[in-house]
Formats: sequence, C-alpha cells, structure tokens
Amino acid sequence: MRKVYLFLAAAILTVAFSITAYAGDWKKNDQGWWYQNDDGTYPANKLTKVGENWYYFNEVGYAQGGFVELPNGWFELADNGICKNPIDPTTQEPAGAPYGGWIQYVDWFGSKEELGAVYHNNFYWIKFYDVTKTDTYSASQVIETQN
Repeated sequence: MRKVYLFLAAAILTVAFSITAYAGDWKKNDQGWWYQNDDGTYPANKLTKVGENWYYFNEVGYAQGGFVELPNGWFELADNGICKNPIDPTTQEPAGAPYGGWIQYVDWFGSKEELGAVYHNNFYWIKFYDVTKTDTYSASQVIETQN
C-alpha cells in the first residue's frame, strides 16, 4: 500500500510541476510600450494594474506618461508610465485628483488652510504643477514586472 501512495504522490507532483503558468508580457515597438495579456488582448483607454503598479493605456493601448484627465479625475503618470496618484483604500485603485497638477496633501507641507487643500475622491489635494489640459506622451521606459 505504501508503494501505491508513493506512486500517487509522485504522479500528482509531476502534474503540478508541469502545468504551464500563463502571464501577460510587456511589448515595445516604434510607437511605445503596451501590455499584452496572456489571451492576446491588451488594455486600452483605461488604468490597469500590472504587477504591483498601475498604468494608463491610451485608446490604442500604449502606456502613457504625463497627465491625463479621466472621468474620475486627473492622474499623474511617471516617465515609465507608473501612476503616481495615491491608492484609495476602499477601491484599491488610484484616486483621481480634482485638477491637473494637483498632488496628495501631506501634513508636513503645511496646513490645509494655508495651502488651499481640496477634499476630492477621499483625499486632500494641493496645487503643485500648472496643467491646463491633458498632457500625455508615450512612456519612454517601462519597468518590467516579474511574472
């Protein structure tokens, strides 16, 4: 009986270790970077979490940097495309700022009153940059995440 259990355990481990793990992959061409899901689709015209970071992919699916205005607010995207906005603990998604160029307020900046902080999407925000329109560009470098 012991040999049967040993054989079954070996068979189960063999099957478990031979299963292929599927994950998306970053792709690049002359236009920029995009993320292709394991099923061949790719995110477009939305914020999407890839690994531990959030990215905005434009209407044709390329990762963007700069500032973008979406229906739920403004988002600042680093040169590598990573969203810099704070994560809302309720939704676990980036919170949109009330205006372009506004950043999350923290108390060591000074008082909310002095800085004209505005409460929006569960955070206080203060003006940091002057942005009057959507100012996006193709992300120049994307940090590839481990699959």
